[in-house]
Amino acid sequence: MLNIEKRPGRQAEHSQQRARDAQEESMSEAPPAGILPYLTVRDAARAAAFYVEAFGATEIYRLTDADGRVGHAELELAGHKFMLADEYPDYGCLGPASLGGTPVSLTVYVPDVDQAVERAVAAGAKVDRPAADQFYGCRTAWLSDPFGHAWVLQQRLEIVSPAEMQKRFRAL
Repeated sequence: MLNIEKRPGRQAEHSQQRARDAQEESMSEAPPAGILPYLTVRDAARAAAFYVEAFGATEIYRLTDADGRVGHAELELAGHKFMLADEYPDYGCLGPASLGGTPVSLTVYVPDVDQAVERAVAAGAKVDRPAADQFYGCRTAWLSDPFGHAWVLQQRLEIVSPAEMQKRFRAL
């Protein structure tokens, strides 16, 4: 049996109200058209806390089973929702730690990539490739979270046309 459990956080009151509003909207309306990432991890409760601390995500709600495992949680990051759950091997739901890694990365645009990397590392992320200016007009860093998911943090520096990107890419 699943129970809805609201998680208190260290967020400002307006963020908590936004989370309450988002929870009501999330549970009462059809989801928006588009792609929503669904992350499976070992210890989803700890992962949710990490995403709040490392990236400034807001947890909207979570459902837990009788054993305390997270069967489903919704979070919001940079104005977009993503979902999270614990591993359920009996249903084929495994995270990167059980699969030996992930071929998928999650990209988040941030106002200051260096500051975002510092915050994520302080929360436990590992830098795979440090922040650097890229040919496509972004300052980009690649990180791994403690649960095996790959994150790309990007800061837009300039708008580059596809033709200019191609020219710069060939010149590498």
